[in-house]
Amino acid sequence: MQISARKNLSRARQGLRRIHEQIENLLDIFMDRKPMTKGTVYEMKRKCGKPGCRCATGELHASMVLSWSEDGSTRIRTIPKGKLTEVRSLTERYQKFRRARARLIKLQLEMIALIDKIDTARRKKV
Repeated sequence: MQISARKNLSRARQGLRRIHEQIENLLDIFMDRKPMTKGTVYEMKRKCGKPGCRCATGELHASMVLSWSEDGSTRIRTIPKGKLTEVRSLTERYQKFRRARARLIKLQLEMIALIDKIDTARRKKV
């Protein structure tokens, strides 16, 4: 095996090891037992529709809501005042989980590319 081929093989193996370590770190997120909730928390402002209300002149009603997608439609639920911190925490966990999932997919694609390089570098022509 030529020196450049050995270097390429070594680099590919090192890259594979780094990806393996990153995947191990992601496993902590996937193995967490704490509950999570799909969605995003934000403040929604709207008019109630009553002609004499302050919102008719521009001072809109504000409420914190949870928004999520279900069966292709956006759903919205008002969050009770005492539950805001809890719901925020639940949705943050879900978003962290989804980011970790997306990262895992990218790492797996990188891993496959490195495995292909190792395959090519290790082949011996007879």
